[in-house]
Amino acid sequence: MTQTYARISTAVIVLFLFENRARPQEAAKPAVAIEMQMRNVNMHLDQAIVIEIRDLRGQTVPTSSTKPVTLDDVNSFLTRIDSGEIALSAKSLADLLNGYVFAYPGAPLKKMAITMDRGRLKQKGVMHKGIDIPFEIEGKLDVTADGEIRFHVDKVSSAHIPFKGLMHLFGEDLSKLINLKRDRGVTLDGDDILLNPGRMLPPPRIEGRVTAVRIEGDRIVQTFGSKNTKALALPYKARNYIYYRGGVLRFGKLTMTDADLEIVDQSPNTPFDFSLPDYNRQLVAGYSKNTRTNGLIVFMPDFATLLRPSR
Repeated sequence: MTQTYARISTAVIVLFLFENRARPQEAAKPAVAIEMQMRNVNMHLDQAIVIEIRDLRGQTVPTSSTKPVTLDDVNSFLTRIDSGEIALSAKSLADLLNGYVFAYPGAPLKKMAITMDRGRLKQKGVMHKGIDIPFEIEGKLDVTADGEIRFHVDKVSSAHIPFKGLMHLFGEDLSKLINLKRDRGVTLDGDDILLNPGRMLPPPRIEGRVTAVRIEGDRIVQTFGSKNTKALALPYKARNYIYYRGGVLRFGKLTMTDADLEIVDQSPNTPFDFSLPDYNRQLVAGYSKNTRTNGLIVFMPDFATLLRPSR
């Protein structure tokens, strides 16, 4: 009886090994990019940093070859911009510099404030060079051949005493006075401060080439790519929206295959105030409907309305 059982067990193991060799397991399908389009969206990346997306066409790209884009994990994807226009207010830029770009031990700059006047950018702050030195710099913005924003500083003062001429008298420039971390998106080249939007922002990262920059009131407006990119056809015609099409998209406990998700602003008269870290709260406060092509349209209230105390 024991010998018969052993023979049967051996036969089962051999058959199992043969079957697995004859029919190898199917390889996992690589994650693919999702086509994406936005219009009139004030995107909260965290509690302080808000970027104003006036128009954007590109892809949401998974950072892993085997895991899909997951809205609950900002490190699971990046945004690749083909074309678009994004604005950043003076306050948001200051919050970005203080709360992220220079928020590391030993950072040479701190307590920065930004103002814009007559097409010029002014920055105040404190520079640490053994002791804390208050400074003010001023200049104009343009774009480099590599697609970075160049802040050309032509006026520098400390405690209201100009010292740019004194710096050049000793053969110095800003790049020799200040040592910055390159991975934070701000580098120095002589008296030029180079800003890389993709590296300056916290996750999710963005990739895109800045082709033009201008100052509008108290906002820096960046143009990415060209305006010849083909627009996506929307399932629901909206003024303010976020639209994802194709690929695999995961949010909460739901996973969309061949994604077809449009997020629509319930208050179209003002830009769509959307918070990526708190999108689920907006989702719960809104409502959704299915389309005939098995897509999903979600209508959301502005994030700011969720912060107001109810009567």
